[in-house]
Amino acid sequence: MKSFTKKVALVKQMGMEKMGKTESHADNDATKETKDKLRVIKNEYKEIYTTGKFYCQETEKSTQEGTKFADALTKFGEGFLINSQVGEVLKNVGFQLKAVEQARQTCNVNSMTSLIAPVGKFNDTEIKKARDAKHKQDAVRLRYDAALEKLTETKKKNDANSLKVKQVETECEELKKEYDAVNKEFSDVMENLNIEMNKRLVAELREFALQQLAFYKQASALWAESNEILSSFQA
Repeated sequence: MKSFTKKVALVKQMGMEKMGKTESHADNDATKETKDKLRVIKNEYKEIYTTGKFYCQETEKSTQEGTKFADALTKFGEGFLINSQVGEVLKNVGFQLKAVEQARQTCNVNSMTSLIAPVGKFNDTEIKKARDAKHKQDAVRLRYDAALEKLTETKKKNDANSLKVKQVETECEELKKEYDAVNKEFSDVMENLNIEMNKRLVAELREFALQQLAFYKQASALWAESNEILSSFQA
């Protein structure tokens, strides 16, 4: 019966919180802010991974279409316009475009490996650890908050020195010890999450930028070469 009563109290506490009729008295402002921060990190990491993965998939499609276009230019230059100056230019542009698309594809794969995949892995490991720690803290916190609500109600109906009040106070004290332990665990996990997130993101973004820079330098060099040939042809 006692266990059933506690379950009812937990359900009541959860319902009141969801309806916004009460809030946690156990969590202080700093803990609530930390939980909000975790919620933002989780959502933003998911958004980065989802949109980044889509970006890489679309880039892959673009490189495939670009390669088809390059092949079409080359085919025309080696076919109907063979042995003509225009044919040579078409072949050159086709070869260069294909080389650019191959470089883009390599950059895309490296970008996925250097940034997008690590973001997904971090979400599945480090952020999950923090979320698990939060769920564990929330479970104890909910029981503690329910006990605090019970203590408030008991004090309204009974003398402050009555046995009923003392029993609930003892229950609250025991729950506070458990709460303090899981709250510290959650706080430690979040501190480590922040450190690892900042460190890894900087390294991953640096590698991503280097991959992009390498691609655009290579593409620029290839198109500069084609431009010289085309300028020569026009002259």
